[in-house]
Amino acid sequence: MSSQTYIIGRAGDVVLYDDTVSRRHASLEIDGDRVTLRDLDSRNGTYLIRDKALLPFSSGVVTADQVFAFGECVRSVAQLLTVIRDLTGEEVTVDDSLADTGNRLDSTQLGFSVAPRPRLSHADIVEMLERIESAVASGQARAEACAAVGITEQRYERWCKEHGGSSAERSLEYAELKRENERLRTLVADLSLERDVLKDALAKANGTQAKPSSPTPSFTLISDKKS
Repeated sequence: MSSQTYIIGRAGDVVLYDDTVSRRHASLEIDGDRVTLRDLDSRNGTYLIRDKALLPFSSGVVTADQVFAFGECVRSVAQLLTVIRDLTGEEVTVDDSLADTGNRLDSTQLGFSVAPRPRLSHADIVEMLERIESAVASGQARAEACAAVGITEQRYERWCKEHGGSSAERSLEYAELKRENERLRTLVADLSLERDVLKDALAKANGTQAKPSSPTPSFTLISDKKS
């Protein structure tokens, strides 16, 4: 592939639909098998995810297995290249030896415990909040503790409002969400039973035998496993 530049953002070539992503958030420059990622002075920043922290990233050669957060929207370089391949019809081969090996990240071994997802999960954010709170409790300044996980104090405060300002608040919120989850599961089961009864009654009225209904699809609103 000849040298090309693709914009990543809400109005870019690689579109990320997330309110934490700028319209022109970052660029991905492809020159042969060399791929360079640049932040375009985005509002919420671009971060390399490593060791459960967000490392501010401005520009550099990247590898296919690295994982980045654009604001809070998470993508691997491989995922971005797949979108570009679908746009252009050309396969991009990345020479990993061109990148700084100190920045290499295999998402199956380092970083968050799951594969790249659409955005940072509640569990990811809570884990970073608790790391900050633990550091502050040990005497570290809050600004330093925030910097250690790669976020600003403003983002820390916003996350506290969204996810709870303390471990006790987050535990209470989790318990309430779990109760609501169980209530909805029971409601779906009751509705499924009522549907089957009505189908059976209708079939008997028509002199036919009702077909067994398909199993109610399982769903999970929240994880039953606390982070």
